[in-house]
Amino acid sequence: MALIPSAAILDEATADFPPVQLEMRVPFAPTAIPSGGREHLIYELHLRNFGNRPLAISELEVHDASVNTTLATFKGASLEALIAPIGQGALTVGDGLMLGGGRSCVVFMRLISEGTAPLKLQHRMRSGDEFTTAAVIDVVPRRTLRRLGPPVKGSDWVPTNNAGEDSHHRIGLLAVDGSACIARRYAIDWKRQRSGAWFNGDQTDVRAYHAYGQTVVAVADATVVVALDGFPDNRPRTDASFAPAQELSLHSVGGNVVTLDLGGGLFASYAHLQPGSLEVRVGDRVRRGQALGAIGNTGDSRWPHLHFQVSDGPNLLGSEGVPYVIDAYSELAGDQRMQRRNEMPMRDVRIDFI
Repeated sequence: MALIPSAAILDEATADFPPVQLEMRVPFAPTAIPSGGREHLIYELHLRNFGNRPLAISELEVHDASVNTTLATFKGASLEALIAPIGQGALTVGDGLMLGGGRSCVVFMRLISEGTAPLKLQHRMRSGDEFTTAAVIDVVPRRTLRRLGPPVKGSDWVPTNNAGEDSHHRIGLLAVDGSACIARRYAIDWKRQRSGAWFNGDQTDVRAYHAYGQTVVAVADATVVVALDGFPDNRPRTDASFAPAQELSLHSVGGNVVTLDLGGGLFASYAHLQPGSLEVRVGDRVRRGQALGAIGNTGDSRWPHLHFQVSDGPNLLGSEGVPYVIDAYSELAGDQRMQRRNEMPMRDVRIDFI
């Protein structure tokens, strides 16, 4: 008896072969992060052309896979602004974006929801007249976020280079020990501003900066797993020049560092601390709010500030950055002050800790 192919089989039989050789993957799942009264999804979409010829990358659609609706569409300049090549010459721009044969790039995604973020996402990329549809990915719900205390105390703090900005932290993809990761994905550089200024006096003197020497404190009850001291302060950057006091390496890039094991596979790191200020040693148990050291300008730091991050390992650069929330702070934007509970700062605002 002859078998008659179904319509679905006929469609597959007439489809182009081979299909578009575009790999699309999200290596680190996004989490719904509350900030400023909205929910943010911050993640990376990795693209790789497994073909031998350049491939057009012309339009990206992001869908809420739970209800099959389109959340966002990026094309032209809006798509180009999100993409970074892996290696020189991976991407070319002519009549449109072209991803070279065997080459890769990363789309740095940031989606903002006025309500609750979607539970599932799916991505579709147009290449010429064809779409490549990636696998559905799950969004980690906000309830899973670790709730922490503030890493500093007092008022007039500004969360610079945060995850809501296009900063070097956000795009800091780095291969360490054979694995590419973004340890600083959700890092914040805490600086202090008073009367609209970062410093008062000689800008080449670290002690002129309002953040310098301020105490950093434990964000939770934890165990100290890194307590690195001995690196000197840098002379702050000026319009003329900047050079670190000590040659940078994976060991020295954070300067003087304290890292806490928060439990549950999470680690909180405090970098660029003042030389000689550390008050803890490896193995110490600390309580939330306990002094750990003071803000300095060591390692890869141009101005005195606290680099604070939470990641899934104790290695400052060789781990994946993980989001978290701060349980309480006051946010001043312009003349408007808001009390924030269980959110992550993602705006250029002044923050007071209470």
